[in-house]
Amino acid sequence: MPPGRVLLSLLACLLFTTTARAQAAMDVRETVRLILRAEKNVADAQGWAIDLLDVLQLHNLPTTRENVCAVIAVVDQESSFVADPAVPGLGKISEQALRDKLAKVPVAGKAALRWLERTPTPENSFLSRIRAARTERDLDLVYRSLVEFAGQKSGLGEVVQLGFLNQLIEDRNEIDTAGSMQVSVKFSLEMAKRRRWLPMMLDDVYAVRDQLYTRHGGLYYGVPQLLDYETGYSRKIFRFADYNAGRYASRNAAFQQVVATLSGDKLALDGDLLSYAKSGKANATVTTSEAAVRKAMKLHAPGLTDKDIRSDLLEEKTAKFVSTRTFTALRDAFARKTGKQPAFAIVPEIGLSSPKIHRRMTTRIFAESVDRRYQACMK
Repeated sequence: MPPGRVLLSLLACLLFTTTARAQAAMDVRETVRLILRAEKNVADAQGWAIDLLDVLQLHNLPTTRENVCAVIAVVDQESSFVADPAVPGLGKISEQALRDKLAKVPVAGKAALRWLERTPTPENSFLSRIRAARTERDLDLVYRSLVEFAGQKSGLGEVVQLGFLNQLIEDRNEIDTAGSMQVSVKFSLEMAKRRRWLPMMLDDVYAVRDQLYTRHGGLYYGVPQLLDYETGYSRKIFRFADYNAGRYASRNAAFQQVVATLSGDKLALDGDLLSYAKSGKANATVTTSEAAVRKAMKLHAPGLTDKDIRSDLLEEKTAKFVSTRTFTALRDAFARKTGKQPAFAIVPEIGLSSPKIHRRMTTRIFAESVDRRYQACMK
């Protein structure tokens, strides 16, 4: 056999072996090895491995090396394998953030601070508990105590417990990501609601939050947020970016890039084509991106009304968006204009700020950091 064919055969064999290894089902022993390779000082690495494989199976996701490594990479990035990780200086940071917020309403703010300092007692006040908080769960429990106290004093305790004010209570809870994977609490609650036929009472909401602070619970809700949806992406880094910025943000950022080229408008490539209320409902306001889409359609693919375009853009958080006339028409127009096929996904450009973040952080930095961990795990 000529040397060239021998080399090609060896490369094909190597590629097949690598692919087969990535797709083979993982066992506990191998998963432990990968966890300890990512983070040497993991407490109960076997427990983590058992829970990780169990959660993949519970969600009917393959227990392949690819999936295992993706989860390991996110857990390592977000918590270094700690179920309820401590945040350095969290109490002081949270107290200062509260003081800054109340300072915007001077008279009422000062009164609120005094109340928080001495309620329910000066020795165990809400503010002292905030000051002493080390983890997100600590702050979450302070907020729950505050809700319970307010409900009792207002005579609305039963209304609160029956869940009639759940949305209002959740909208004001500052802990919106939690656990070892820093999974979205909103995503977790929506997932829990889909699995039951009765409305959620307040205790049911708290039960989901309590799960997030456990090893199994954090994985149970974090794994589907990361893996349980079809993307069409060619690289895992885009899925990691979505985990930080929202599902399909990478695909939508690439679409924004297409729109910017066709419209001539400068757009933030953040993966959000519309603006949203905290409830998740799209606002009626026309965003810069939507205005640019309308302009690009009129210039390069006329035929759809603004109402048609809005209807298509409302699918931006779903897999269906790639089948809409707006998406396909503008990508085709980009190919005609530039002679190149547009990128299907790019990492969104989003700056991140939070009391928990002590250094400059963006979605790109996050995604690239997780991807490095993933690639190391896959080697």
